[in-house]
Amino acid sequence: MTEFTEEELKHLGSVLKELEIKPKADTAADFKQWMIAYVAQMDKDDNSTVKTEPGTDTATPKITTAHHIPKVSCFSGDGSKQDTTYDLWRYEIDCLIREKYSEASIAQAIRRSLRGDAGKVAMRLGPGATVSQILEKMESVFGTVERGETIMQEFYSAIQGKNEDCMSWSCRLEEIYRKAVVKGVAKRDESNEKLRSKFWNGLHQWLRDITGYKFDKISDFDTLRKEVRLVEKEHETKKAQSNMAVSKDESTKSDDISELKGMIQQLTTKVNYLEKGQQKSRDSESDRDRGHFIRNRIEEEERIHVRIIEEDSEAIIVEEQEIMVRNYSIFILTHSSNHIQQMMENQYAIDVDSPDI
Repeated sequence: MTEFTEEELKHLGSVLKELEIKPKADTAADFKQWMIAYVAQMDKDDNSTVKTEPGTDTATPKITTAHHIPKVSCFSGDGSKQDTTYDLWRYEIDCLIREKYSEASIAQAIRRSLRGDAGKVAMRLGPGATVSQILEKMESVFGTVERGETIMQEFYSAIQGKNEDCMSWSCRLEEIYRKAVVKGVAKRDESNEKLRSKFWNGLHQWLRDITGYKFDKISDFDTLRKEVRLVEKEHETKKAQSNMAVSKDESTKSDDISELKGMIQQLTTKVNYLEKGQQKSRDSESDRDRGHFIRNRIEEEERIHVRIIEEDSEAIIVEEQEIMVRNYSIFILTHSSNHIQQMMENQYAIDVDSPDI
């Protein structure tokens, strides 16, 4: 095994410091992995350039290596669906700081990731702003402004939503507790028990009824969440199968009902046809009866008319006879009076018209 002297180690450290490179060397394996990744990155680095030393006639190659800039999710602060949230963006930056990237690399990664209003916030700080200055400004603009007491009140009053599955409920609960930790009103090392207790107590009643024994048995929050998710999944599967069975029954009933409706429609058509036939028959009989009635009425009116004519004729005949009798009586009387007068004149030679008589 090759051993480095103390002088060689100091020289190596000074070179890395001059290059502003801080390797990951927690363990030998980590350092080896970092070296492999770093060399591969250098091979792909397109920013390497060749410079000429001043005062020489020939070009002496001098390689200037750019810093490795890690990639961070874009953040603009406009709340669009394509944009990541501030909390997630801040988490990525915190991870870079924890992984001991250089100050310059992290600052450059932050500037590249910011868009829109968030980018303007960093721009107003100037190009020489440090990472801590940028993060402090971003926190004041986009960070959580709720009071710690309000966040804890939200945590303790939270329950699973009506249409929310237990996975979404648990993640929402964890996010509330994370905000409480950031605000300093909750401790990260107490998160397991508090999340475990609140998660189960905030579940739907039917889930608590089924998983009560699991809550008493399991002390780890993540394990309890996994078991509850399994119970919920099995319940949803059974519910889906039940719905499919009901759907099939309803489909069969629907087919039967459709068949019955078809038969009823056929019967209705036949009944309507028969009723129309009977109606035509009744109409025909009614027409015949109406014809007989009209004919009988006409005949009756004709008989009455004839009788009236006959009665009028008899009255006329009687009247004519009376006139004839009256005329005849007048004639007789007239004739008799003239005859008597003539006889008297002849017998007595008396002038009947004489004034002496």
